[in-house]
Amino acid sequence: MGSWNKYYKISFWGAIATLLMQIMVTVAVDMHLAAMFTPIYPVWGIFLVVGWRKEHPRR
Repeated sequence: MGSWNKYYKISFWGAIATLLMQIMVTVAVDMHLAAMFTPIYPVWGIFLVVGWRKEHPRR
């Protein structure tokens, strides 16, 4: 993981953190309240695309 750029790391750990928070809220509070974390997943996808574009720029 040392060769990954910072955008890959941010998107990976952000997605893991969001998933863990969603699971914790589902178990501890309410299943329907955990749905508020679902719109955050595309943000991590955008970070992944930005990292890809930084690593592989157009010519």
